[in-house]
Amino acid sequence: MKRKKIMLILTENCNLRCVYCYEQEKQKASMDFATAKRILDESFSHMEGYDGMTIELHGGEPFLNFGLMKEIDDYVVRTWPQWPVLFRTTTNGTLVHGEVQEWLRERKDRYQVMLSLDGDEPEHDANRRYVNGKGSFANIDLDFFTQMWEYCPVSMTVNERTLPSLAKGTIWMQEKGFDSLNAFQWATAWDLEKNRPILKEQLDILEKYYSTHPEMHMSLLVNYQLPQFFRETDDSYRYCIDIDDPIECYDAKGVYAPCHGFTSFTMGSEEKAAEFADKSIRDFVFTEENICCGCRLVRLCRVCFAANHMMTGDMQKQSEEICVFNRMCVETSIRIQRNRIAAKMISAKENSGEAEQENLAGSNGERLLKPDRESLTEADRKDLAAADAIEEYMRERWG
Repeated sequence: MKRKKIMLILTENCNLRCVYCYEQEKQKASMDFATAKRILDESFSHMEGYDGMTIELHGGEPFLNFGLMKEIDDYVVRTWPQWPVLFRTTTNGTLVHGEVQEWLRERKDRYQVMLSLDGDEPEHDANRRYVNGKGSFANIDLDFFTQMWEYCPVSMTVNERTLPSLAKGTIWMQEKGFDSLNAFQWATAWDLEKNRPILKEQLDILEKYYSTHPEMHMSLLVNYQLPQFFRETDDSYRYCIDIDDPIECYDAKGVYAPCHGFTSFTMGSEEKAAEFADKSIRDFVFTEENICCGCRLVRLCRVCFAANHMMTGDMQKQSEEICVFNRMCVETSIRIQRNRIAAKMISAKENSGEAEQENLAGSNGERLLKPDRESLTEADRKDLAAADAIEEYMRERWG
């Protein structure tokens, strides 16, 4: 199903002051129903070529404007019952109690909710605090999210403060039943010399964990669809969004932006946002000075034009540190996927014993890099072929 996508920023306000937040200009501005109605009416009046609609209700903390959220839901369902509509929202969870929980429970089938969570209580509270400095972990009903949505996604932002506990926090969330969508902090200058060995240590822990727990869904940081490497990167590709699948974003005042990353309260001023006010994702193309231009890993790279702008001040200038971190994550993913394929082969053999299992995931993290490919599934062969090609490409380009 091809869905049209719009994002409504219900409020620019938030009840937390997370240490890494990239939304620079937090205001008390909130969208009103008249503004939301105007945008919805316009969007639903141009549905040619689409089979449904995805509406992202964003913030700030969107549940600070829960009243508008209810009005939007009611208006859309009553006015356009012929269109399948999926609502998405991301929340810090602190306001999702009582009435909000009951309301979401009644609408579970049409709502996808992502929780912002940075690990267990000490890790989370190191980053995600109230205005008075108090941590927010204790005010989140974790059980509600895991019981409502199987593998409920959690947005985990990794910064210098929590990098040394990245693996611990990721594993804790996965074993609680969450799907960890972890990513590196954007709007900061990473110290590569200091943090590269720390990240290597944490990725080694995750490699061993996911290699020996093949039933666990890998966290976003190391979960790559390796055969994407073979896809052509033509003019239709825009980092995280294909050209035929753009999003329309509207801030709390109803002002259009090509995505959330180019709104005034993300960029820091209306003047900066105005530079992109007449742009669409379709208008963003790689230029020759962009180090991602021509890079065959670009379809695996977790970054975007907005992230580039936040980190370097230029949407065409990728952060060299994040580029290095992303490559380290790809390399880890390759090793995990090879280990998992090898483990499947071992378990399928009648004579597989403890010695072979220990060879896969012993105390030294030994890896089976060259399993017998003739007995593999087609999907596994494609993954291994991509892994080999990626490693060869990375050696040739970066040594």
